[in-house]
Amino acid sequence: MVKKIIVGILNLLLVAGPVLASSHSEAPLIARDRFADNTDTYAFRSIEPGREGYVTLIANYIPFQQPSGGPHFFRFDDTVRYEIKIDNTGDGVEDVTYQLEFFTKTKNGETVLGQGAVNQDVVINSLEDPDYNEPQTYWVRRITKKENKVLGGGFVVPPANIGPKVTPNYEKNLGSKAIYSLNDNSGRVFAGQRDEGFYIDVGGVFDGLNLKSVGFNGGYDYTKGFNVSTIALEVPVQDLTSSGQIPKNPTDKDAVIGVWATASRQATTVINPDGSRKRTGDWRQISRLGNPLVNEVVIPLKLKDAFNSLSPKDDAVAAPYVLDPELPKLMKAVFGINIPAAPRNDLVSIFATGIPVNDVTGPNYTTFLSDGKPHEYLRLNVAIPITPFDKINRLGLLGGDVAGFPNGRRVQDDVTDIALRAVAGGTPFTPETNVAPNNALGDGVSENDVPFLKRFPYLAPPQAGNTPN
Repeated sequence: MVKKIIVGILNLLLVAGPVLASSHSEAPLIARDRFADNTDTYAFRSIEPGREGYVTLIANYIPFQQPSGGPHFFRFDDTVRYEIKIDNTGDGVEDVTYQLEFFTKTKNGETVLGQGAVNQDVVINSLEDPDYNEPQTYWVRRITKKENKVLGGGFVVPPANIGPKVTPNYEKNLGSKAIYSLNDNSGRVFAGQRDEGFYIDVGGVFDGLNLKSVGFNGGYDYTKGFNVSTIALEVPVQDLTSSGQIPKNPTDKDAVIGVWATASRQATTVINPDGSRKRTGDWRQISRLGNPLVNEVVIPLKLKDAFNSLSPKDDAVAAPYVLDPELPKLMKAVFGINIPAAPRNDLVSIFATGIPVNDVTGPNYTTFLSDGKPHEYLRLNVAIPITPFDKINRLGLLGGDVAGFPNGRRVQDDVTDIALRAVAGGTPFTPETNVAPNNALGDGVSENDVPFLKRFPYLAPPQAGNTPN
């Protein structure tokens, strides 16, 4: 009976749309504009040895990239402004913004090929190689209330991992060489293709909800084999806090920051007779992502596009759907399980205000950052100590690892299982429903199909477009 209930809950969550594909095409409009689609956002204290004084910020874009999708493959859109934003005062307004724009050059327009061309010997051995025919560069700008400063430009995006002949020794020759120091030595940046690190068994949704497993393992990672386009920044802790200092204690007033990522386009596009396009007007935000799964499992269909355009300061419009979400009610009606009664203040704490100091998590844990209003974004307490690689628990706080989700989000955090349990009330914040099956939900996929890196930018190298036997 318990197994049938777990299967039913998972099916119900999944059938509500592509709800457990993180934020891959989560709203009607962005589903048709994939090059601006922010799929996942991460924020965590850097785990790489010697980098403990830094925070790593990652924003992934362009979902479901088939590795062999040439000849031009996938690249950032030159007409999109990509940004990672930080609120350090709790008012839902960005206090620090890292802004990136991209520029693509074509070396040889006479070839029928694209990214890789036979301009010399077909092999791309370096970022400057003549055979890298469509190189893309970018600049990074840091914007605060006091400054608007370019941190560097001319940084090169590595080509796609085309295959062993064109891009041999990909990570050694290309991927690792695309990590750049920012001009003022304030950190590092990487922009380029990476392996899709969001792991989940979602195939059963489209096969009559035929899930392969509901346990710890036995599921199938249907995002494996795909790539995403990653923007990763590593910046000093003090560059993100309201005080400009490194907080000493988790309860210090400047210890928690809020992080989200966006993509914007200019308001007007004119298509000329020759097919070229001219873009003018103000920049309009069309994609937004902080916490995973919020726009999927909380925001109703009628507001999904609007939510992508909102600033966190305006999130009060979504507050009723967090306080009294639809999915737990459906679980109760269909399966007869107990769920927490509305208002769901536990979900408000996790997603909209942060978790205050409380008896459950103790006196040295908090992610609270709010001016009394709901603001949805990742909250990271930069004073909570790092968990070493070999000690990381994929369930984050639910697994006793206070350095993990919902304290920021690391690439290893299994946000699918965590979110399933939170929505069902299977956490210590709702003790009456913190019982099986509510607190045992899972999709059978507990790790990525390839190992994550133990260094910046942490996500694994991209899958190759050609893998001959």
